[in-house]
This record gives sequence, structure tokens and C-alpha cells, in this order.
Amino acid sequence: MKFAAKLTFAAVLLSGASSAVLAGTIEQDARAFLTPTFVTETSAAAIDARCVETIDIATRAKTELESYTGPATLARDFALFDTLSLALGDGNSEMYLISQSSTSKEVRTAAESCVPKLSDLSTAIGLSRPIYDRLSAIPTTGLDSSTAFTLNKVLTNYRLAGVDKDDATRGKVKALQTEITEIGLKFAGNIRDDKGDIALKPEELKGLPQDWLDTHKPGPDGLIHLTYDYPDIMPVLEFADNRDTRKKAAIGFRNRGYPANAPVLKSLLEKRYELAQVLGYPDYATLITVDKMIGNPQRAANFLDDVNAAAKPGAEADYNELLTFAKTVDPTITRLEGYDNLYMSNKLRKAKYDVDAQQVRQYFTLNKTRDGIFVLLKDLFKADIRKWDTPVWSPEVTAWELYDGDKLVGRFYLDMSPRDGKYNHAAQFTVRTGVEGVQVPIGALLCNFPADGPMNHDDAVTFLHEFGHLIHHLYSGHTQYANQSMGNLQWDFIEAPSQLLEEWTWDYSTLKTFAANPAGEVIPEALVAKMTAGRHFGEPTMWKGQLAYAAVSLNYYNRKPDFDLSAKYDEQAARYSQFPAIPGTHPYASFGHLDGYSAIYYTYVWSKAIALDLFTQFETAGIRDQATALKYRKLVLEPGGSQDANVLIQNFLGRPLSLDAFKEELQEK
Repeated sequence: MKFAAKLTFAAVLLSGASSAVLAGTIEQDARAFLTPTFVTETSAAAIDARCVETIDIATRAKTELESYTGPATLARDFALFDTLSLALGDGNSEMYLISQSSTSKEVRTAAESCVPKLSDLSTAIGLSRPIYDRLSAIPTTGLDSSTAFTLNKVLTNYRLAGVDKDDATRGKVKALQTEITEIGLKFAGNIRDDKGDIALKPEELKGLPQDWLDTHKPGPDGLIHLTYDYPDIMPVLEFADNRDTRKKAAIGFRNRGYPANAPVLKSLLEKRYELAQVLGYPDYATLITVDKMIGNPQRAANFLDDVNAAAKPGAEADYNELLTFAKTVDPTITRLEGYDNLYMSNKLRKAKYDVDAQQVRQYFTLNKTRDGIFVLLKDLFKADIRKWDTPVWSPEVTAWELYDGDKLVGRFYLDMSPRDGKYNHAAQFTVRTGVEGVQVPIGALLCNFPADGPMNHDDAVTFLHEFGHLIHHLYSGHTQYANQSMGNLQWDFIEAPSQLLEEWTWDYSTLKTFAANPAGEVIPEALVAKMTAGRHFGEPTMWKGQLAYAAVSLNYYNRKPDFDLSAKYDEQAARYSQFPAIPGTHPYASFGHLDGYSAIYYTYVWSKAIALDLFTQFETAGIRDQATALKYRKLVLEPGGSQDANVLIQNFLGRPLSLDAFKEELQEK
């Protein structure tokens, strides 16, 4: 549930390319280099060669740009900087995707080993004083507002990376960035590779849907063996009648990556703290928030407490109601645990709202949901999605093109179900950064939904959420500079467009276009009305859980990391979450966002507040009003990172951002 990227200050500089065309060999070689997507390669040797080629092209461009003399210009200096950035940025993107998706362990390993090398070069470019001096000497008089904004943002990122420090300091920064990249890859790899093995007796799985049981047969030992993949674990937490079964599944799942990731995460925190100190900041949270909408870690902490105050009454009321109900199901329960929440909430919704989660999931499958999303995007944004005839890296991967009339907007891959060695969460990955007149954007979704048979409505919500990142990437890939694409927005805005789209998964006029049971019967409107009525039960509790994750993220990074990881995690969970930490678990070890998002996991809550404010326009005009959707596409999605996020919001709403809609929803529910 994220936009996948490595969020280091040096890497932020490496995401764009100019639309200007140079007549040099480097420009020609870079274009030729980027013409193939290179994400289907099955040879480790080819990956190694591609890595060398990427470094060679980027190094040549860096050397040439550093040698420039005379007056600095946008057409010459910034154009070559963008060419350099595009070749290295997209080269890194494809290596990162391959490391998370290839069916070959050798290929994944080769790609993963390349990423630190590219990161080293990225850091060197981000610390190059000659390049910074050339870019900062470009005259700004007469620049249009978007170009001026982009140039200023690039220069700001350079300063945040430490380019204005002395040689010794820059050397320390470079060494630390190398270590941070390598540690982050190890942290993610330990999560990805820990597949788990939860062995259960068939009778322990009473209550599970029959379609799930049909695909989870006992092995030779008479036991059913579960992995930590979402299609294995989530139905157990939702439907297993046996409380001990749910507990066993939850403990296993929340111990993914442990104990391997305990020292890895500690090292990551220490290196980032040291980096912040070297750059003159008191802690990494201060460093990472300085260019975000939130501005500083104290404002982030205040925001979490503000939302917590709004959510607390509703969450406590929901908890008390759920506990009272749970005692009627299981009289031995005196306190609800985290592994009771989904199961008991489903039971309560069935009793109170007549919503049976097992009945609901019969209307959703992976392919039907995909087709429904395609129809929705056509109705809202005039998106014409067609099959793309191109090689893929695994037989189940599909490839598509998005058109607007006769214009190709972008291309994308869908890799939607689990397999060994694959990224085990859900995210959008960049393959190519789009620039108008140069190259179209290409992205990929990596998710982990059931390949066949029913899936939960929550999976449909996640699917559309990730698709929101994808279309943001595609629609923003037609700016003058790739530095203006979606990836260059403030990261505490980046989730808002995806969270906005989630609202359509509760709209009957949308669901009826694709949600149907195996007999072909469309989901009844009365059932959707019941789902909607029960939707907000437990919502304040869910957001308090998100606040707990955000507080862990913030409090791991806003201080010297001399604390016990488990104790700090449990402390923040107790402060915000309705459910205490499960004894014997170490969920920080699988909290992948502690690498990519570091201190700014608050983004999900902050972006939700933005999303609900944006949605007020659709509530007024109609949720499927195409004119409003096209206005949103033009004013919010297409500009990408060419303007400050606050400007995008105000352009669409006609007023500044308000957090009232989010707080009111929490207080009302």
C-alpha cells in the first residue's frame, strides 16, 4: 500500500530528465539505453552488464556536466543534468523492480547487488559541488513558475544532501548513504524471504470459507501449512472460529523478519541518526520532514495527537460494543486482542448490519475487480485501457496501455498474486519516468491477491488504492521535465490521490459494473447498502492503529536510537492503538515502511485528511461526475510535482486545505 521508491536525499535528485534534446553522444546513448524496458531479463550476467552500462552512461554525463564552463543555462546545464538523472534514476528503478519480482533468485540477487552501486553514484552526483554550482548559476529571471519551482526544488534537495559542506563532511555523507542503502536492502530482503510455516490441524481451521479450504489441503503429515502471504493469513484472522488459531497466525505474521531484522533495523536507525548529525540536524526526523508539507517532527506529533483526540471517543465506543458482543460469542474473553478484531468485527457486522463477509467475498475476484477498475477509469477520466503486446517476467503478469483518445498516456504491468521470492506487500513501482515528447511513463503494480477464486472486499479497496498511484504516475508523466513527475511531490501528499479513489469501492453504481458471484448475479444493491452502513464501525479504531504505526515511525527517528526496539514499539502502540501489543511479537521487524518512509509514516493519516477534503467536491457534484473527475485529473494528477502540493489542493478546491472533513468523520462515527 505504497508508492515504491528509495527515499534518500541523494535519490530524490535522480528522478528527472529534460525535454530538451542535446546533439551529444551521451544524449543519444541515454535514449538508446532507455528504449528497452529491461525488466524481463532472466540472466544474471545480463543484469551485471546492464548495471555496468548504467554506471558508465551516468558517469560520462556527470563528468561532462562537471567540466562545463561559461554562462550556465537551462537549455544546456539543466538539460544534461536531467539526462543524467533519467538514465540513472530509471536504471535504478528497473533494478529495484527486478530485485522484487524476478522468478530467478540469481537474477534477483544480481539486481539487488547493483542497487547499492547505483546509490553510490547517486550520492556522488548529489554531493557534486561543480554540478550544484552550475545549476545554481542558471538565471531565474523570466522562468515560468513551474520551471522556477522545479529548479529551486532541485537546488534545495542538493543542500539537504549536504553539497554545501566541506570535503570531509561530504565524504562522511557518501559513506553513510552507501551503508544506509545496503542496510535497507537487507531489511527488505529479510521480510520478503521469510515465508513462514504455520502448521495447523484441519479442525483448527473451522469457520474458514470452503473455497479457501479447497486450496489449502493437508500435507503428508496431516497438517495444513500456511505461509505469511496475505491470501493465507488474512482469511484466518477474519474467519477462524478457534481463537488460539487466530493467535498463532497473528504471532507468526507479526514476527516476520525476526530475529534477523532486529540488528539490521537498529543499524539503519543508527546510520540515519549519524547522517542527520553530520548534516547539522538534531535527528533524522527533523532532516526528513524539513521539505514536507508537515514541516517538522513536532508538527507531525501534534497532528497525530489531534487526530487521536478526534478518534478516541468513537474508538472507545466501538471497542466497548465489540467487547460486549464478543462475550456473547466467547464468554471466556475479558479483553479483546488484536487477533480478535477482524473476526469479531465481521461477526458483529453480520449480526447488526446483516453483512456476512463470506457472502461478500463471493462477488469479488482478481480479474473481475481489474476489469471493473478499467471501466471506472474510463467513466471518470476517459481512460481507454488496451492490452500491450510485450514480454513479461512471469506467465501470470499482464501488460496494458492507457490511451486518452489517440494519445498514448502510458504503459503498465500488473503482477498481482504471490509467488516465491516476490515482493510480499502491495505497491506501485516506476519502470520509466515520463517526459512529454521524450518517453511515455511506464509503471508496475506488485500485489499479493488470490490468483483464482473469491477475494475480500478489502482486497478490491487495496487494488484501487494502488491503481491510484499508477494513474498518478502515468498522468503526471507528460510534464516538461521528469523532475516534475508525481514522484517529486512532497511525500506527505503522495498517498492522498490513492486514498481518494478508495471511496469508489463503496459506491453501488461502481460495484455493480463488476462485482458478481460465480452464477453471474450482480452484487445486490441492498447488500452494498448494508456494507456501507457497517463500513464505519471500527473505523476510528483502525485509524488509531494507523496513528500507532505513525508514532512508531516518528519516535524511532526523532531521537538518538539508544532505546530498546520492542519497548519503544509497545509504548507507542499502547499510547494510540485500542489493542495492546501481542506478547512475544516483534512487528517492527516486518514494518517495511521504516526503511522507505522512515519517520514519515504519518503520511497515510495526513493524506487521508487531504483525500477526504478533495472528495468533498465529488460529494457535491456526484461521485461519478466526469466533469469533476476531469478537473481533478487536470489540476491535481497531471501537474505531478511541478507545483507545491498546497497549490494543487487549492487549485482544485478553490480554497486552502482543511482537515475538518476527516476529524468530523471520526467524531461522527
